[in-house]
Amino acid sequence: MVKVVRIGSRLDVAGAAVGLVALALSLTPSLLPRPAWGQGFVSGLAFAVGYGVGVLLWRGVARLSRGRLPEAADAPVWVVVLVGFVGAVGLMPFALGWQNSVREAVGMPATNGFDWFVAVLFFALGAWLAFAIGRGVAGGYRRLQRLIGPHMPGRSSRPRVAGFATGAATVVAMLVVLSAGLSVLSWLLTVASAQKNRAYDPDYTQPTSPLRSGSPDSLVAWEDLGQAGVKIVAGGPSVTDIELVTGMPAQEPIRVYVGMDAPGSYEDHAALAVAELERTGAADRSVLMIAGTTGSGWLDPAAIDGFELLHAGDSALVAVQYTATGSPVSALLTPDASQDATTALVDAVTAWWTKLPEGDRPELVVYGLSLGSFGIHAAYEDAADLLASTQGAVLAGTPSFTPIWNELEDGRDAGSPYALPVLDDGAHVRWSDEWGGLETLPGAWEDTRVAYLQHGNDPIVWIGPSVIWSEPEWMLPEQRSAQVSDDMVWIPVVTAFQGVIDLILSTAVPEDAGHKYGNLALDALHEVTGDAGLDDDALARVRAVIEQYDTYSPVAN
Repeated sequence: MVKVVRIGSRLDVAGAAVGLVALALSLTPSLLPRPAWGQGFVSGLAFAVGYGVGVLLWRGVARLSRGRLPEAADAPVWVVVLVGFVGAVGLMPFALGWQNSVREAVGMPATNGFDWFVAVLFFALGAWLAFAIGRGVAGGYRRLQRLIGPHMPGRSSRPRVAGFATGAATVVAMLVVLSAGLSVLSWLLTVASAQKNRAYDPDYTQPTSPLRSGSPDSLVAWEDLGQAGVKIVAGGPSVTDIELVTGMPAQEPIRVYVGMDAPGSYEDHAALAVAELERTGAADRSVLMIAGTTGSGWLDPAAIDGFELLHAGDSALVAVQYTATGSPVSALLTPDASQDATTALVDAVTAWWTKLPEGDRPELVVYGLSLGSFGIHAAYEDAADLLASTQGAVLAGTPSFTPIWNELEDGRDAGSPYALPVLDDGAHVRWSDEWGGLETLPGAWEDTRVAYLQHGNDPIVWIGPSVIWSEPEWMLPEQRSAQVSDDMVWIPVVTAFQGVIDLILSTAVPEDAGHKYGNLALDALHEVTGDAGLDDDALARVRAVIEQYDTYSPVAN
């Protein structure tokens, strides 16, 4: 019978040894700087997972030894804690240097150390969480096995086969229970987010202009816009603002938005959006942007406001909301929503636009950030379809699981780096991680132009499940971005844990780093869509205005 060692007065030495190694590895640098709570949490998770692996490895070796080794190599807790404390103190100078190398890469000042109280508190939280999950899974497995085991045939005649069958049936039962639990969680989050979606910010009032969805003249009811939609249609620069910044006569921009509470299917919402474009006279504007929203229906105000300033308001914007949950939750629990809703919108708007007189219709461009970029990509079969169906695209912080993006990355010109590829000498598709980066290639940038914005330290772009078991191409010395610390190395499993914290912290960095693209989007939109004839001084003023937009979080949205 296996002896169960409880985390109380004693710890398993083998488990603690592997756990301490995992803790040490967790201090190594990743894509983004980690605050004290982030470092403590990831180290706690790493220790607990390492502990579990160490216990399993020791018990496996002990059973293979046929009694020559004890199954539980336990020791007093204080011994393990003392060894761990001494090891941590010895590693701190290295950890501090590693974190400062990452801070330098993202443009943050160096730090002198961690807040130890916060780090220890979150270490305990991370370790407790991992141990609790492990105990829960193990306890659930044992309970299900006791329930299923007596009902399995052949227990006495073929015990090994029966034992295997019992274990397999238990695993299947656990997967069913887990699936049901995720379904319940998804439902609860959907209900909670739907309620929040209907709680409008009082700072944003119903627009009176007929050029805005949700106005008294609109086909979209104010009550159906949702929290994110209200901010979009009731926000943005006014005609006075645009004229003040650009120094030239302006129009009021058109903003069309359909919230998830509008009646009907995604196709109905797309048809309603087209009807709104017709009602507002979008066909007479110089540029029409189809924007892919993030999980909550949010759009980066720096990008859409900058777009309207560039064109002196002679523009139209159209977008739809597909869920009210944040992007991480939406991507995990409703992965098809962004694809289906955005595809319906792109198909409907493109079909309407195609029927307009070819010489007298707006320039058609698409834009997406984060999950919004993923949704925009889903509307096209491949890169050739994207180029043939639009007259420009700006796609920022594209998630690593986007198929077309992966195909373009893999098809890059020989010798160009994975972190910042060159494709066909930049004839149509270009990548950038800094202001002016789209203009650096010597060849001509032909129409149609597609601009990918991706910082070398953006975890949304680079962190995927495969990081758990294989070294990603973007970390190879000849492929990595200059925005990634030279001290960062790939460590199986541990890098994935660090990546989870990086994902959470992806916007807790200065502009032009991590998952923040507001300023860079303005440069890309200018290169792809042009402007209304602004001079250099006006463009400088537009940039100065957009550089003040530093209050958003595409990850939370």
